[in-house]
Amino acid sequence: MTYELIPLLVLCALVTYLPRAFPFFLSWMKRLPAPVRKFLSVIPIAALGALLFPGVFMEFSFLPILGIAGIAAAALLSWVFGGLIIPISVSIALVYILQVILTNS
Repeated sequence: MTYELIPLLVLCALVTYLPRAFPFFLSWMKRLPAPVRKFLSVIPIAALGALLFPGVFMEFSFLPILGIAGIAAAALLSWVFGGLIIPISVSIALVYILQVILTNS
């Protein structure tokens, strides 16, 4: 490894670490106005949409109902439970099960 890459690696480590550590150091975020807190609470849903939409319509062009079902399940679960892990896991399982059912019949 050349020494030219060390600043790049340090910068990449900082860019990865800071967004994760940022909320722990900001105790003033609890005093944010209610509309700002509401806006920040929908960021996981927006991130879910940005992750899912492009890939879904390209991947499931042979059977678009799979993509639509996966998006609907993920959006509903994300809205009800919040977060990303449960909605993504359930939507993957649902799409897999529907693909097995619909392609084998």
